[in-house]
Amino acid sequence: MSSSSHFQILGSGAGDANFGAPDTSALPQEDQRRFTCNFLTPDVLIDFNHHTPGALDTFDIDPATIRYLLISHGHFDHFQPLEIIRFAASLPQPLKVFGNSMVIDALELCRNTLYDETSGRFVKHQEPTNLETEKLVLGRRVAVGDVQVTPLLGNHYMNKPYCIMEQQSLNFLIERQEKRIFYGLDSSYMMPQTLDLLAGKPIDLAIMDATFGARQIDPVTSGHHNWIMLDETLDDLRARDCINSRTVIVAAHLSCGNIGVHDEVAPQQADKGITMAYDGLILPL
Repeated sequence: MSSSSHFQILGSGAGDANFGAPDTSALPQEDQRRFTCNFLTPDVLIDFNHHTPGALDTFDIDPATIRYLLISHGHFDHFQPLEIIRFAASLPQPLKVFGNSMVIDALELCRNTLYDETSGRFVKHQEPTNLETEKLVLGRRVAVGDVQVTPLLGNHYMNKPYCIMEQQSLNFLIERQEKRIFYGLDSSYMMPQTLDLLAGKPIDLAIMDATFGARQIDPVTSGHHNWIMLDETLDDLRARDCINSRTVIVAAHLSCGNIGVHDEVAPQQADKGITMAYDGLILPL
């Protein structure tokens, strides 16, 4: 990747993101968290919600440069199809969206269907749809602009005791030239097949789930990490020669209700070699 390439955190928050709430306007920027969205130069977004257009404006990213969108899964803080359709209609070129079958089906539904709150029914309508879609297949590499993306199975959105995948959640291995990014939102402990696919591939930048911070959680019922689980997952990656002392590790998808003040928590994680995300954080590649 060229010296000007970077990955930028546009939204560092989880499902309880506080950005725009009246009682948070006086907080430091690092403690005002949007729903998850990210930017990879020059033209790729990862996840999209109603906070994303404003974040592009705030962080001086020209929307007209965006050509591709990767969606990790169908939860509302990562994927809002009506917002995506509206955004795509504003672009000078089609927006190509990559995602699982639920994501692609939802976008197709929204092309011609709208929920009418007055009648309580879905109704036909015509919405400008300046977008293209591609369903991703686990483990199958696909070109997304000038990067190669391999979709990997995340440990999220599952009934684990019964092995029921309520929806496929994707993590991404993103490669450009000799550089590798691992995008691990949302996920709890990594799936064995995902670790196998990553084994022996040194990662330059790892964006990792740290939703619950210091809170004690049950891995059976949660599709996220706390700090202890994140440390254990990083050990799994080290054991497979995926991360080393040169890997930039970023903790993201931060719950406002469970992650403390940034300036207090960030130094604790920095001592372990982990950078705590905040909206606007630029990570050179």
